Amino acid sequence: MSIAAGYTAGSLFLSNTVRLLGAEEKDVKKSWKIGICDWDIRARGDLRAFAAAKELGFEGIQVSFETGNRDTLMNKANRPKFLETAKETGIAIASFCMGELNSKPLATTPEAEGWVEDCINAMDEMSVPLVLLPFFSNGDIKRNRDHQPMVIEKLKRLAPIAEKKKKVLAFESPLSAEDLLKIFDAVGSDALKVYYDTLNTKNQGYDIFKEMELLGSKKLLGEVHFKESRARLGDGDIDFTKVCETLEKVGYEGWIVVESSAPDDWKASQTANAQFIKKLIGR
Repeated sequence: MSIAAGYTAGSLFLSNTVRLLGAEEKDVKKSWKIGICDWDIRARGDLRAFAAAKELGFEGIQVSFETGNRDTLMNKANRPKFLETAKETGIAIASFCMGELNSKPLATTPEAEGWVEDCINAMDEMSVPLVLLPFFSNGDIKRNRDHQPMVIEKLKRLAPIAEKKKKVLAFESPLSAEDLLKIFDAVGSDALKVYYDTLNTKNQGYDIFKEMELLGSKKLLGEVHFKESRARLGDGDIDFTKVCETLEKVGYEGWIVVESSAPDDWKASQTANAQFIKKLIGR
């Protein structure tokens, strides 16, 4: 082997080693931002959520995208107001949530598909990356499995719209990770991901960490709710240190959104929740 060839081979080896070390050393926790659901600070779909989140120590909010009164985001005239308030307070819009789909399911409500499409357009207009689509209560497709084909059919139409605009439809339901993967395979779109919720997963009897690892290994974790049952984060049964370790392991880069309260003073509880996460991730 010539000196030049040996030098080139050595350089490539060194370059690849440095690149691998860099990948191993990447601290994904630095990408995590801490948000809170607007309904947990008594401001569902309300501009007052921004100031409240700032006061409590959060960096962003998950905003409810609802039909109904004229003050909601369904009214296009209100969207600039939310963007202006976000800029003024320095509190970002982490994502949207269409909680209304729990009572008016996507599968059986004729107008619901149009609502989701309108939400995708609002996400594009407002530079919001993701919306939570819930499937609980009336919309529970674990209990009502006959609704699954209708959901798949509608998502096959909605997902390409979201995909074109580079937006994520984040699926939250009582289904296991394996059942979710079957639905995702049937829809066949990269726009569809999972909204992962620690307490909901635990309450269904699933292994939180195995489910998270399976979904994370396939890059299907869209966003994450840190939730505990009627307790401040860290005071209940969920091991959030291990939750964070698992998120690190799968390379999750995104928002950690609090959807949790406690039976005592809600402001004190949410301030404590923000402080708990900051300490947990080394802020």
